[in-house]
Amino acid sequence: MQQGVDGEKNEFELIAAGSARVQGDTQYIRYNESKINEMEGVKTLVKVLPDQSVNLIRTGNVHQHHEFRKGKEQRSVYALEFGKFEMHTKVYECKVDMKDGIGTIHLEYNVSLEGLYNNYTKLTITVQEDRA
Repeated sequence: MQQGVDGEKNEFELIAAGSARVQGDTQYIRYNESKINEMEGVKTLVKVLPDQSVNLIRTGNVHQHHEFRKGKEQRSVYALEFGKFEMHTKVYECKVDMKDGIGTIHLEYNVSLEGLYNNYTKLTITVQEDRA
């Protein structure tokens, strides 16, 4: 769920096939973004660290490396084909319930890009085995 400064809420669900693995105490989740969230051509890696912080790394049409840590404000660069923007987040919630690459990650944060785009975001990533 995203909520802009005007109060308008936007909700959507993205279901994507991906992979999960554990290496030492760190869990990795990989998936490809899609047209649904207007990020087709972007590969995402979610890295869950032992201290329960979450790194989001995107490559392809978007280049981004951002860390989410509860109670922290973070800055990073959000690079698109047509330019780079400074991204700023203030993280209110970073809750990880993962075991062996399966489980959920819940993030709540304010995000702004160069002060032009401001949203409050609730993001839940659920990783489950393919039952097909």
